[in-house]
Amino acid sequence: MAQDEPAVPGASVARGTDPRSVAPTVWGPPPGYPAWGYEPAGPSSYGLPGPEPSLLWGGVGVRLGALVLDVIVMVVALFAMGLVIAAVSPAGKTSDSESPIATAMGLIWIVFALVYHPVCWYVVGGTLGQKALGLRIARAYDGADMDIGRVLIRYLVFFFVTIIVPVGIISAVMTAQDPFKRAWHDQVARTIVVKRR
Repeated sequence: MAQDEPAVPGASVARGTDPRSVAPTVWGPPPGYPAWGYEPAGPSSYGLPGPEPSLLWGGVGVRLGALVLDVIVMVVALFAMGLVIAAVSPAGKTSDSESPIATAMGLIWIVFALVYHPVCWYVVGGTLGQKALGLRIARAYDGADMDIGRVLIRYLVFFFVTIIVPVGIISAVMTAQDPFKRAWHDQVARTIVVKRR
């Protein structure tokens, strides 16, 4: 979707849909805060209290809850692969590391863990945990779906912040103080997270 195409903030515009058929809506910072500094899709009109009335900014607590649910998804996938390895490995094997099946399954799980977030963000606008808690990730300036470049930039920063725990804690504290609840990966990729009321 081109950046000059209008979209309704907080509402996904399906890929392949003519965006001109969707009523343009401009959203901006809470009253008293300066403009984001991003070029909006249409005429500049700030001063709105946030996204659509049915949405809120995605705060730290609900985002952490979504991350915990995503970790549970990863653990369940790992456990399921362990069961598959146990079922197909020869009975005489004393160690899973001796089995090429175990090695292949381990590599599959690593690839799954690495692509889970960016694929979910690009395809449905959020991970399973985020969707379960009513969250959606969108472009900051117009609320439309993210393009692949924005997803990859966001994921690189997210991966760094998540892997290095002290950096993640600092990012969470700063996110809580941000009027739009943007984490570092949101600021770099120019995205926001919204939540259904």
